[in-house]
Amino acid sequence: MALQGTIAAFSVAGELLGWFGDHSAASRAAVAWIAVYHIFRVAYVVRRRATHRPVRAIEALIPLLDVSCISSGWIVLGNPLSPFWAAYLYALVGYARRMHGWEFARTAAFILVNLAVAQGVTAWRAGGAPVNADQATMLVIAATMASLAHKVGAGWREAERQARALAETDPLTGLPNRRHFLSQLELRADADFGYAVLMMDIDDFKRLNDEHGHLHGDAVLERVAGVLRANIREGDLLARYGGEEFVVAMPGADLAQALQVAERLRAAVERDTPSSISVGCAVRAPGETLDDVLRRADDLLLFAKRTGKNVVRWEPTRRSA
Repeated sequence: MALQGTIAAFSVAGELLGWFGDHSAASRAAVAWIAVYHIFRVAYVVRRRATHRPVRAIEALIPLLDVSCISSGWIVLGNPLSPFWAAYLYALVGYARRMHGWEFARTAAFILVNLAVAQGVTAWRAGGAPVNADQATMLVIAATMASLAHKVGAGWREAERQARALAETDPLTGLPNRRHFLSQLELRADADFGYAVLMMDIDDFKRLNDEHGHLHGDAVLERVAGVLRANIREGDLLARYGGEEFVVAMPGADLAQALQVAERLRAAVERDTPSSISVGCAVRAPGETLDDVLRRADDLLLFAKRTGKNVVRWEPTRRSA
């Protein structure tokens, strides 16, 4: 956006200060369009994108309007052989980074048409032929750049996807990791967002590792993760919280629903794996922070571990006098 704004400012300032352009009605109209559009674009970014409230129709139009400003800038310059035409190549590379498939193909075709029309109009206004060899050369170079940019963009997106997966996924179990779990829950959390948290820990996991080795321990972790994944509700967030500890966030769940799922998970692990789990269950109170809910669930998990294991705890048992 900064580079685009710099190009726009250069075009407007150059026309107003007489650096280039013929000061014709077409040149003034092109400058006016560039200025008005970029004022609108800055306002839109600040008021809508920055507040995560984009308008789908405007988002679809922005690439087309951006390219129209490049064509307008070329008309202002008035030189059919100006190196300014390289801005179309910049646009192709930029959109290949964000678009793919037919979306990029349509945008690339629009860019090529704009290049041909703007070069032809500028050449005609300069007294030359509207269709010429320079225009054909530019189109061939731009089309080649579009193909190359598409391939580079696809590789870039795949590298980003892999990097994101590595950053967000536990490599052993394939579950989201703690950081990703917390970030997803924080994105959803607000003053009225209700959820339950199940904090779970594999019982006697150290003994499993000591008696059977770490490869056996890893196999148990993978098996438990698969059982948990198969028994949570659709829409629940499951993650490996660390070590032998797992966590589930249940959006919209009350205590009864949370306990039902917690007991189902506990029973499934006991039935389908060579281990068991203890579970601490906490339901968010109105206005309670995420840290407070997680801390309560963790305290209840610790209480479950100390009072028998292979159990679900949602409140401490009162001690007799």
